[in-house]
Amino acid sequence: MNRVVGLVVAFAIGAMAIGVAAPANADPTRPFKNCTQAKAAGYCDITSDSPLYTPSQDRDSDGYACEC
Repeated sequence: MNRVVGLVVAFAIGAMAIGVAAPANADPTRPFKNCTQAKAAGYCDITSDSPLYTPSQDRDSDGYACEC
């Protein structure tokens, strides 16, 4: 029984991972308006050398915006 539950959970997690995609309107060459938008598009821990980095989204000034 535990094995079946484990397989079902593993399948569900795998299906969710495959189904995750960036929205069609996401433009990964421009910074996001806010971290909610960035995370919804699958971006977090945006480094300061990235074109997506915005200093105002780096709350602790450690070089990472929209931390996970």
